[in-house]
Amino acid sequence: MNKKLLALAVGTAFGAAPMFASAGVTVYGHAQVEVATVDTGSSDQTRVDDNARGRIGIKASEKLGNGMTAIAKYEFRTDTADGVRTSDGGPLTARETFVGLKGSFGTVQAGNVKSAYKYTGGVKYDPFTATLIEARRANGMTGGAFGHNGFLANHLSYISPKMGGFQGWATFSPDENDGNGGAYSFSLKFSQKAWEVFVAGVSPDTPTGFDSIKFGGMYKFGNFKVVGQYETVSFETAGTPDTDVYFVGGQAKFGSNVLVAQFGNTDPGGSSADRDYFTIGLIHNMSKKTRLTAGFRSFDNTSGTSETETFAVGMRMKF
Repeated sequence: MNKKLLALAVGTAFGAAPMFASAGVTVYGHAQVEVATVDTGSSDQTRVDDNARGRIGIKASEKLGNGMTAIAKYEFRTDTADGVRTSDGGPLTARETFVGLKGSFGTVQAGNVKSAYKYTGGVKYDPFTATLIEARRANGMTGGAFGHNGFLANHLSYISPKMGGFQGWATFSPDENDGNGGAYSFSLKFSQKAWEVFVAGVSPDTPTGFDSIKFGGMYKFGNFKVVGQYETVSFETAGTPDTDVYFVGGQAKFGSNVLVAQFGNTDPGGSSADRDYFTIGLIHNMSKKTRLTAGFRSFDNTSGTSETETFAVGMRMKF
């Protein structure tokens, strides 16, 4: 279906047809389902799942003159497999929801925004992000709303224009009512055509606060790409040791196929045992919008005494 017709239909349903006439609006998203076997050591089960990774969103923009554009976005996640988010029982959960301006000065956003920490390196380095074999929360990358999972509510965001290969990104919450007043994240990236390096950090102002900083980079050569990052998390609670997280991945492209191998390690410090992560898989791009994935993931549990193994096959279609 033509996206403009779909956007008009959505706008009419929400009683917003006049807005569609004066601003460029796009409806987008993707649907995906995976079939997986998951062996936790104590149980072995087969699942037909999306893990609530489907997407549906609306983007709007309006040129204001003087090189400025107003932008807005509402994006939600949903579960393609059964249409219900099992964590809250509803069909949709908010992801990005913001209003902003962009121009030669960069991009300013306000609302529920992306974290500079999460999206610099991070989930951008894992082609299996938002599948059952991803690295985050499996000892390959930190999870949590201030790690590589979730978005930052009641935040302001600024993304600078790219200048001489450098680009900065910062988020900040001045809201004292959401429990995270003063929380911030930042990143600084230097990139060229075939490579990039970055530094990023996040510091939520919470009762059990912590500071995270990470370094990483990417390098492409021919049909190959290698990525990596190192995170260190320092906790404010007395006696809690720092946690270090390592991630490295390699990708090899052959025609419409991408072979992926990834490794990770989480070291909680102190007397706790470190925990490993490993994924190997294949992505077959049937078109620019549709792909098939198949892969195996293994990671240790929090005590390092048992292992969870997952084999998953899935399909994703963007629209």
